[in-house]
Amino acid sequence: MVDLLAATGAETFGRGTGIAWLALDMSALGALVAFACVRHAKYSARFRLVWLTMAAVSLGGVGLWLANSVALLGIRVEDSIMRYNVALGAASLAIAVVGVLAGLLIGGRTPQLPRLIVGGLTTGLSVGLSTYLTLDALEVQGQVEESLGLIGIAVLLSMALCTATLWASQVVRIVALRVVASLLFALGVAAVYYTAVASLEFTLDPGSRTPTGLQLFDLVYPMFVIGALGLTVPITAVLVAPDRRDAVRAPEPQRQPVGTR
Repeated sequence: MVDLLAATGAETFGRGTGIAWLALDMSALGALVAFACVRHAKYSARFRLVWLTMAAVSLGGVGLWLANSVALLGIRVEDSIMRYNVALGAASLAIAVVGVLAGLLIGGRTPQLPRLIVGGLTTGLSVGLSTYLTLDALEVQGQVEESLGLIGIAVLLSMALCTATLWASQVVRIVALRVVASLLFALGVAAVYYTAVASLEFTLDPGSRTPTGLQLFDLVYPMFVIGALGLTVPITAVLVAPDRRDAVRAPEPQRQPVGTR
């Protein structure tokens, strides 16, 4: 007779807190690069979509999805082999990037409350769904269940976080304040993630077959390298792009009437 273990939660920091700090750093760095890209998009007409796409990849792909995936490396479940469903992981990445891009497009160039709310809710729902799918991609020897109440709280936190982040991306100009906003975003992402992790319960069956999918490290490590290298593209673009703010704000020179000196 197979011995089924009682439902148990995961050890969130089963491999130490260093992984959690690394995830926090990745989240803050992705947000900081995204804020700079959004700032350039505000004053660019021709390449606005390009800037916003780089912002969405930095914020949704690195600041959210990659940070959450790195944090997953710290989870340990006793007496069970863990695997990761690549299809669900890819879906969560796509939803995070597309959702952030949609929110940025809806939010517009300047703060307008109706657009800000709609954009924030759109992004927040996408981020909440992405976080849920990231955790749902975990497979163990047994079953994984989620508490819908805690998942709902995580989604609400996500919507509040994304609305505040969208507002900050529109109004924060000083670099030092962008750094502060990036750190607050990283803390918010961590709050959403760990709230969702707290909802997980594992009913283990050590005698069952090994779950399909990849070992988590085999997926996260190459994605971490790709994400870190990928950030060099928007960072380089931000550094070499001309600052259009002065050109936008400067009044056009007045033309003198013909025949006058």
